[in-house]
Amino acid sequence: MPFHDSEFGLLYMNRDRFDFNLHFEQLFFSILPCTLFIVCSLWRAITQSRKPSVVYAPIFQLTKLGAIITYVGLQIALLIQVGMGSFHVTRIFIASSVVNLVAALAMVMISYTDHNRSPRPSILLNTYLFLTLLFDIAQSRTLFLLSESTPEITYSAVFTTSLAVKIVILFLETKSKNKWITWDRDEHSPEETSSIFSLGVLSWLNSIFLQGYRSTLSMDDLYPLDVALHSKQLHDRFLANMDYSKLKGDSYGLVKVLVKTLLVPLLLPIPLRLALLGFTFCQPFFIEKLLDHLSRPEIEANVGYGFIGAAILIYLGMAVSAALCWYLHHRMRAMTRSILVTEIFSRATQARIGADDHNAALTLMSTDIERIRLGLRMLHNVWAGVIQAALAAWMLYIRLGLVFLVPIGVVVVCFTLLGVLVNFTGDSQRAWMTGVQKRVGLTATVIAGMKNLKLSGLASTVSSFVQKLRVEELAAGARFRKIFILAAMLGFTPMLISPPLTLAFTRASLDTSKVFTSLAFLMLLTNPLSQIFTSIPELVSGIACIGRIQAFLECETRHDFRQVLSDRKKNLNFTEIEADTGSSEIETAPDSTVISIKNGNFGWKENAFVLQDINAHIEKSSFTMVVGPVGSGKSTFCKTLLGEIPMSRGSVVLSMRCPRIGFCDQTAFMWNGTIRDNILGFSIYDEKRYDSVIQATALSVDFAKLTQGDQTNVGSDGITLSGGQKQRVSLARALYLESDLVILDDVFSGLDADTELHVFQRVFGPGGLLQQRRTTVVLCTHSVRFLPFSDHVIALGDNTIKEQGSFKELAEQGGYVQSLGIRDSAGGDGSEAVSETAASKERTEAQKDAQGSPDGSPGAEVNLDDPNRATGDKAVYKYYFLSMGLLVAFCCFFLAALWGFFTNFPTIWLKFWTDDISSETRSHSHAYYVGIYALLQVSALISLLLLGITLFIVSIKRAGANLHHDTLTTLIQAPLSFFTHTDTGVITNLFSQDLNLIDTELPDALLNTLFCVFQALGQAAVMPTSSAYLAISYPLLAVLLYSVQRFYLRTSRQLRLLDLEAKSPLYTHFMDTVRGITTLRAFGYISDEVSKNARLLNRSQQPAYLLAMVQEWLNLVLDMIVMILAAVLTTLAVRLHSNSGFTGASLVTLMSFGESLSGIVIYYTRLETSIGAISRLKTFNAAVKPEGKEGEDMVPPENWPQHGSVELNNVSASYQ
Repeated sequence: MPFHDSEFGLLYMNRDRFDFNLHFEQLFFSILPCTLFIVCSLWRAITQSRKPSVVYAPIFQLTKLGAIITYVGLQIALLIQVGMGSFHVTRIFIASSVVNLVAALAMVMISYTDHNRSPRPSILLNTYLFLTLLFDIAQSRTLFLLSESTPEITYSAVFTTSLAVKIVILFLETKSKNKWITWDRDEHSPEETSSIFSLGVLSWLNSIFLQGYRSTLSMDDLYPLDVALHSKQLHDRFLANMDYSKLKGDSYGLVKVLVKTLLVPLLLPIPLRLALLGFTFCQPFFIEKLLDHLSRPEIEANVGYGFIGAAILIYLGMAVSAALCWYLHHRMRAMTRSILVTEIFSRATQARIGADDHNAALTLMSTDIERIRLGLRMLHNVWAGVIQAALAAWMLYIRLGLVFLVPIGVVVVCFTLLGVLVNFTGDSQRAWMTGVQKRVGLTATVIAGMKNLKLSGLASTVSSFVQKLRVEELAAGARFRKIFILAAMLGFTPMLISPPLTLAFTRASLDTSKVFTSLAFLMLLTNPLSQIFTSIPELVSGIACIGRIQAFLECETRHDFRQVLSDRKKNLNFTEIEADTGSSEIETAPDSTVISIKNGNFGWKENAFVLQDINAHIEKSSFTMVVGPVGSGKSTFCKTLLGEIPMSRGSVVLSMRCPRIGFCDQTAFMWNGTIRDNILGFSIYDEKRYDSVIQATALSVDFAKLTQGDQTNVGSDGITLSGGQKQRVSLARALYLESDLVILDDVFSGLDADTELHVFQRVFGPGGLLQQRRTTVVLCTHSVRFLPFSDHVIALGDNTIKEQGSFKELAEQGGYVQSLGIRDSAGGDGSEAVSETAASKERTEAQKDAQGSPDGSPGAEVNLDDPNRATGDKAVYKYYFLSMGLLVAFCCFFLAALWGFFTNFPTIWLKFWTDDISSETRSHSHAYYVGIYALLQVSALISLLLLGITLFIVSIKRAGANLHHDTLTTLIQAPLSFFTHTDTGVITNLFSQDLNLIDTELPDALLNTLFCVFQALGQAAVMPTSSAYLAISYPLLAVLLYSVQRFYLRTSRQLRLLDLEAKSPLYTHFMDTVRGITTLRAFGYISDEVSKNARLLNRSQQPAYLLAMVQEWLNLVLDMIVMILAAVLTTLAVRLHSNSGFTGASLVTLMSFGESLSGIVIYYTRLETSIGAISRLKTFNAAVKPEGKEGEDMVPPENWPQHGSVELNNVSASYQ
């Protein structure tokens, strides 16, 4: 047949040949892909030209270009042959040759630009080469089969030669460029240099799998995070699109900004999802053609081989397209988390002090972010499911007529009811998250203040209140889970009810092929809808959580009401300055004035000012002391100078901008780090300056008594230090900053008189550190005995300044200062007395403080030698089932077994029905088969409902309350030494992340695991009905599955534990930051804190991202196993001429068997990783021993104590 005689059509098939038509091949295998490549290559070349070169390998580049130029020459030769007219061709043939030449030239351009400017092999070029290589193989075969004349044979030979050259080009282009890359940093993930093929089969994960299988993983063993996922650059892109003024009034404002920021990552999976959709639709067509083929009396060998090849291509295409689609989608989810966590932290650093948003922010960073991650999980299945359902409905109409409206009607009814349910989802989700927020926030506060709770005897009372909040939270969550169960029921209803209803109402003649093909299309219609119905509540829940984050971002931020004189002078001319009402005195104040307050009114609530009519000047290099009775507003005055008061009137003017102010809060702020880290902050270590500071604050003797000296970890909120030590470390930090302005709020609290004298003399007194530096100092204090040493005194009382001036002036005015009865001892004798007294007592006080402090480095240590991190601990399941009740656990297994039976036996029932239809005499009526079929499907729906109620309502309520109660009891009864050696972030993580997993992912994973196990058992029983030989492969399949899950679980379980553990430092840092936000803003450390948060976030993303990737690796491997099963099943069917009814049942079952098979390992793995939360709680309860020991737990009588004395005889006490 000459080239021009080929008919247009999809296939050319007869007894001798099974082939594609040449015109079809040239249009869809040549013109279409080449055109797309040319357009994409132009866009790629433009975008790549703006990037710097990162690869220098000229010889390798010339080699690749040489091969491509050779290919261009062959394309020119092919076009010349077509143009010479040696053989007759069509216009499509000519167009194909021209487009192929243009595409070859585009290959030169893309190879050149991507070689230099991309660290990985060109994804666009390799994709094009691989796909067109497959297409060219088909074309080459067709050309040789159609060649009759010598020119046609010559053309086919040249075309085949170009095909061989294309293989060489593909080999060269896929070669890694690692050794020629000039990186801008040391560590990079192998993902960044992987080709499209490595990404498609996820082979870049191989080394992490091997290491996880052979040894215990630590954070240092994980791949560095891909630079494209780094939080800073993602947040910068987000800020470029963010306009906070437009958020208010727009419920989906933040969603829109996220979509705009992540538009490209959001759209990239769409083509691959469409490809997956296309391969999925090939399945029913494949079943239809295969059953028709098997129903014939004779089977052609070539056609049979074609079916085997088609089975491999369909299921291989599904596996690879799914892997690439979800790979790109998981990257988008990781980017979303990075952006939102960074923005929450950044906004928290701008919050007003006194605003109770910190607990909300912690919940948003943990629980809400996880809900958003889960909500986005099935995003692309929602729109793809709608398309799939519409196409399946059309195919049903072609085969069954108007009866296709029956499943559509069922879907419409279910969708309408789902719409009603969705209206309640947002409110129930918000109520649940609010309950979580209240409990987690209170728990974090309780953990941070455990020392005071134990001293006050309120620990058990607070514990009962926290447990009550947990019960209320579970009740609020139950309302959301009920909606989720109903949504799941509505999702499975079309899948289970539509088939019997459709077959009941059909009037078309039924046969084996039509019944099973229609069932396949019904599955394609209803399965995605069931996923949509269960995904929509999760998606709506995720959007509601984004709404909660938006509400937090809309909260009023801190407004620094202070004005800087130098800035105002730049913007105002002299006349405007003089005319500025209420500020002329400030503007004309002497240059020596550092801070001026005019007609100031300051407070924490609107129209409730703590300080009123404040007028004061702070002179440069002066020592100002602010005194007054308790509650007179001294701390408010300090915060006023820092611009931290939310309500203010009047003016506060600084003579110059002060980016760094040394500040000590009334409650000393401590990072969870070493003493040296707390003193240095983000400043560079200077030995001389450091030594002078610790000497001045009397910390040197403390360090001598501590085993690790200044490397001793202070613990969460400085719990390992005494009150006096914390104040002195805080003062040392302010002194080390060497700022021109120091504001100190009651820094002498917690210090005894002798240490107080020492610190005052060395820091504030004549010749003290601050006086030497000529630093401006404002000291708010109750230690009024030092007033004679001050340059200026401000006495507060009755919400205003009672008096101010020098000490000598005020001591003679008969006011508050005179009433204190302080003698002016600022002379030399008094100074010496201070120095001598302090020096004589320095060592004694330091020893007291040192003995009261534990040394060592607190913090939660991860036991990397624990073998259970890789292999798991099966006793944890027993612990979990006991917490929910053994009867409840038994009911779950029993109902899941019923589900497995009722969802698989109907397929066999259809085989009996079709056999009866094919027989000459019918044994039973149509209604008989439909009725029993419907009964089986409804029974499956009922078992689903009962299982959902048992697992999501009963077990969560019981297990959630019991596990929380046990963990909280352990926490309350823990000795104080535990809190000094354990980060609050680690403990808080148990009550936030772990309990969130127990309430959400764990029951979901258990439910789906039970579903998939029992459903797969039923499917495994159905598939061998077409050929008993298939059952022979089951032992091999079981060994293969066991090996895969064992190899996979050792890594994934460790990654899940690392994921949970890596979040603890992130939460600890967040809590430290919000607790010391005033200090950090004063020191100018906010940008440093944001950078540190970015580093911790990137580190926490490493195990989370890799965990998502290894889960997709598992999906890919299991899809490959399904491909092998499909090929074996098809081979047995065509070679043994199997019964078409049983073959149809087997193939329809295979459509969902792969999903069940994947689900077993995926959900079991998710169960194993989620059960890690139970393991952590179990370990915590077992490892933390109560402080009450035998003989020390006596309950005193109600009238105790009758006397008020305490006797200590030969007592020795120390920290462990």
